[in-house]
Amino acid sequence: MTEQYDPEKRFNERASVYDDEIEKIIPGYRALHDMAHHLLKSRLPEQAYLLIAGAGTGKEAIEYAIENPGWKITGFDIAEQMVKTASSKIEENGLCSRIELIHGGIEDIMQESFDGATSLLVMHFIPKEDKSKYLKEICFRLKPGATFILADVSGDRNSRDFEEFLSAWESFQLQSRDKKDVEEMLGHVRNNLNLITLDETISLLKGSGFRNIRHFWKSLLINGYVMEKGL
Repeated sequence: MTEQYDPEKRFNERASVYDDEIEKIIPGYRALHDMAHHLLKSRLPEQAYLLIAGAGTGKEAIEYAIENPGWKITGFDIAEQMVKTASSKIEENGLCSRIELIHGGIEDIMQESFDGATSLLVMHFIPKEDKSKYLKEICFRLKPGATFILADVSGDRNSRDFEEFLSAWESFQLQSRDKKDVEEMLGHVRNNLNLITLDETISLLKGSGFRNIRHFWKSLLINGYVMEKGL
C-alpha cells in the first residue's frame, strides 16, 4: 500500500536543507518573494502588522523585518522542525521582539486586524475541500482593505499546458539537481499536490471575501495574486 502523502512529515524532514534546495526547485523563487515584498512595501503603512502563512525557515519574515523596522510579524507553520529552525534564525538576528512564530495552522492564530498577509507556496498542500475555509480564516483576521498575496502551483493536470510546463520545470531543475531528485519532485507535483485551476482560484478568493484580485506573477505552473479584503 502506498503511504499517504503527509506535508507536515515532508517539511519536518526537509527543514535543514530547505533553504539550500528551494531556489533550485522553484523557478523564480527569489524573484517571487522579492515582488511580494515590494508589493507589501508599497501598500502597507510604516507601522504594520503582517501575517505569514507557512513561515518555513523564517527567511521571508526575517527579510521583511530587517527591511521594514516598523513591521511586526506573526507567522505559522505546521512543521515543528521548520518553526525550530526559523526561531533560531530570528534569535540570531535579534528580531524576537518583532517576529512571533506559531507551530500550527491558521486556526491557531488568535490575533486579528492584520494590515497584510502572505501565503506563498502553501495552499497547494491543502485539500481542495479545505481551501475555502483556509482563505476565509485568513480573510477574517485581516483589517478591511488589508492586502493579501497568494502564490501557488496551480493548473489543470489534464491540459496540454500542464505537461508542457512540467517538462520545462524538469529542464530547469536538471541544471542543478540530480535526475533522481528531480523525478521524485515531479512525481510529487503530479500526484500529491492539491491543484486547482486559475478560474477556481479566483472563484474561491472572491467567495472568501477578497476583491480587486490581480494576477501579478506567473512562472510555469506557479501563479501569484495580489488583492484586498473587502470593506
